[in-house]
Amino acid sequence: MSTESVREKILEAALDKFSQNGYQGTSIDEIASACGMKAPNIYKYFKGKEAILDAIANMSEEGYRNRMNMQPDSLIWIHNSKELKIFTMHHMKYTINNDRIRKLRKMCAIEQFRSEKFGRQMTDHQMNNIQKLYEKIFSELIEFGEIRDGDVAMMALEYCAPITLLIQLCDREPEREAEVLEQIERYIDFFIEKTFIKK
Repeated sequence: MSTESVREKILEAALDKFSQNGYQGTSIDEIASACGMKAPNIYKYFKGKEAILDAIANMSEEGYRNRMNMQPDSLIWIHNSKELKIFTMHHMKYTINNDRIRKLRKMCAIEQFRSEKFGRQMTDHQMNNIQKLYEKIFSELIEFGEIRDGDVAMMALEYCAPITLLIQLCDREPEREAEVLEQIERYIDFFIEKTFIKK
């Protein structure tokens, strides 16, 4: 097995354990056991548990940004309500269905009150990053004359907060995924109806 394959196996096993028991509640021995390895062998591939976590976070963040067209230098061209809805629903389905992203969310939820680092990550992923993205989108929609001029930060917060809560519900109760996606779609329609200028 190649070095890259072994590293990937370690990362997947670690993420499984972190999402079940938390970062603090998972030992290198447990990660090694899940990989069918002895603990000292892990150190051939990673300096320690924190290096494993950093590799998981970097890999997931890069994949997420690429898949969602959220690279810092890329522009998101959403010109109307239909494109906003398509983009948001694509974003939500990916967020809910991507196993790695879901496990990272669960791990951060477990660790957010134990670790300042995880608390910051939770705030960034559930609020700051997504709010900045939608502030940009709403600013452009104002320029296009699709919505009235207003406080884009408050628009983004109003738009994103209910969706974030519904994603958390889906994480706790995955059997309700279809219901959650339907509610998200209904909420987007509701927001569009009251926010966009009728033409």
